[in-house]
Amino acid sequence: MIGIGKWQGEINVQILRFKGDVFIDIADDGGKYAVDIRLPEQLQKVKLNFESIEEVGGDGLKGKGKLLTPAGRELGFEADVTFDGDTISGYLKIAIATIKIKNGRRIG
Repeated sequence: MIGIGKWQGEINVQILRFKGDVFIDIADDGGKYAVDIRLPEQLQKVKLNFESIEEVGGDGLKGKGKLLTPAGRELGFEADVTFDGDTISGYLKIAIATIKIKNGRRIG
């Protein structure tokens, strides 16, 4: 399995005018990926639920799911990340924005 561990990166959401750190925990759940994403404080009420996650090449993961807003609205999303040793880069794409992960690194 690719990317198992704890990761931290920076995001900048220009449409909402804030930036902060995102924490990603990727685990093996009986041969399936279990992903927990902790967003910056301003977005902690936003929930990301992955419906599928697949390996891409030997160094990446691609996932799809639903993002639940605090107002109860569901938006589809796609996530794509690439690992290079102890670094991670990628993005989360929703209808209104593409949020890039920058300066990502392994923290555990």
